[in-house]
Amino acid sequence: MIEIFLIVLPVFLILGTGYVAARTGYLSDTFADGLNAFAIRLAVPILLFRALYRLDLSQGMQVPMLLSFYTGAFTCFATGIVLARLFWKRSPGEAVAVGFTATFSNSLLLGIPIVERAFGEAALTPAFGIVALHAPVIYIVGIVTMELSRRDGRSLGETLITALRSIVANPLMFGILAGVTANLSGIEIPEPVMAPINMLANAALPVAIIGIGATLTRYGLKADWTEALMVSALALFLHPAIVLVLTHFALGLPAQYAAVAVIVASMPPGMNVYIFASLYNRAVALAASTLLIATALSVATVSFWLWVVHALLLV
Repeated sequence: MIEIFLIVLPVFLILGTGYVAARTGYLSDTFADGLNAFAIRLAVPILLFRALYRLDLSQGMQVPMLLSFYTGAFTCFATGIVLARLFWKRSPGEAVAVGFTATFSNSLLLGIPIVERAFGEAALTPAFGIVALHAPVIYIVGIVTMELSRRDGRSLGETLITALRSIVANPLMFGILAGVTANLSGIEIPEPVMAPINMLANAALPVAIIGIGATLTRYGLKADWTEALMVSALALFLHPAIVLVLTHFALGLPAQYAAVAVIVASMPPGMNVYIFASLYNRAVALAASTLLIATALSVATVSFWLWVVHALLLV
């Protein structure tokens, strides 16, 4: 088990470095904002472009794997909404924000480096297949559900247009769409152009993880901790458990695809859950508290799921 823990430890040490640096004042808020802006607006979109430009789409876009992953994600979404309504008496809009927090895992900034460390570079093909659809699919479902649940909701047509505009405006989508377009067109990018792309892409994940750690210092445990634990349990246990059952026991997918899907599903919620909650001013404190709690717990829970997939799938 200690060998499994050592796989995830370096990634969380980088995150912890960002947290400590910001908490002690070594990194100012302005500097942390600059790191996040560089990562999300420039380096990470370029990383996605490079990954999807090189991706074997027939191998990365495995429909059974994707169906398993997103079945798990939207089961957590629906479960979070129902539990928030029944036990925490949330309003419909707040319950949607709670469900979204249980659904949007940090598949890119934490999932990709952990998958690469755990299974090697070859495993990034199915991982990027999941990541390419992650933001657009979950954001569209979240936005449409939120708009329809609010008393001031628009018509379904206007809601869909709002959702699509939000997705297209996301800088990460620029990288995804450009990478898929370049891949399908078959163009060859010359080495003098590819070299700076590689340099920026290689900087993306370390900088982004430092930025996550720094940003976490801004959030406190302001919500009901029992509700935050419920959401964390959905994200850290229910989602990967469903994916494991579907990929391995129900569909019998190749071991590597099942293992990658389970580990990506086991990631804690990402910063997008706070952005979504803030956008609608619904369950903002819950999203912030869950970010802290789930990220802290994930050091142990991700290690647990790595142990499970090695024991069941990679023996």
